[in-house]
Amino acid sequence: MAKPPVPPGAWDTHIHVFDPQAFPYAVPRPYTPKPASIAEYPTNVTGCTNIVVVHASMQGTSPAPLLNTLAKKTPANLGLRGLATIDVDNITDAELDALHAAGVRGARMHEMAWGHGAQNGADAITVKIERLAARLARLGWVIGIFCPLPAWAAMADMIRTRLDPRIKLVADHFGSAFPGDATTPEFATFLELVREKRLFVKISGFERLYDGHPDGIESLTPAAKAIIAAGPDQIVFGSDWPHTQLGVSRKGKTAEQRINEVEGFRTVDNAGHIAKIREWIPDEETWHKFWVTNPQRLFE
Repeated sequence: MAKPPVPPGAWDTHIHVFDPQAFPYAVPRPYTPKPASIAEYPTNVTGCTNIVVVHASMQGTSPAPLLNTLAKKTPANLGLRGLATIDVDNITDAELDALHAAGVRGARMHEMAWGHGAQNGADAITVKIERLAARLARLGWVIGIFCPLPAWAAMADMIRTRLDPRIKLVADHFGSAFPGDATTPEFATFLELVREKRLFVKISGFERLYDGHPDGIESLTPAAKAIIAAGPDQIVFGSDWPHTQLGVSRKGKTAEQRINEVEGFRTVDNAGHIAKIREWIPDEETWHKFWVTNPQRLFE
């Protein structure tokens, strides 16, 4: 296998680790993935040696599984950081300090319904962000959010005028810009936030956005190039390993099925995605920022 074309010290800012035997999943939950350990992470494919483990929605609100992963000495000698689910009603400042000492660098909000359950709008998401920010700003933490593109546009005023500047706001998965969204007013507002350096963007979740499109990953090129041009200092990579099933596959499932049906992982062309990003980012300085400098600013 050819060596991945990434710089030394590259970061993958979005993976998940699952150990349901040691840390049972929450009930109810949106899905039940099979186990995936940090030792299985494909460094030989991505080339990344610094990894951000993102607490997944079905893992509940306890940080225990994330802390367990961050404490491991992995065979690949990876540098590990984490994004946790934070219960602001029940966590103390001392507990937040302990999470920081363990390598946690922020909170993750999954606000994408994918057709099951009610979709929160911008108002509800704003309330959650502001409550988290009030507790996390002193730590200079990240708040990483997966939400619909129109919600980002609707939250622009809050982000510009009310969000504590110590908070580093990160939009997961291209800001949920699906193929065709690059020409919309909502995407234009999203780009303004990136250009103003109020928002970081994960270039991640590729096939979650282009799934079913006849042009495949090429359908994301207009949005990707626009985001990169708007914010070469605001972009980071995420593989989304180990590639849980797409949300559309769970539509119509009962609560019992979501608990009892263990899902395998999808085969995803991570190397192909990285090759496409290299086409989107031919400039060496931006390439190094994308893989090393920008994620260091967020997570070290």
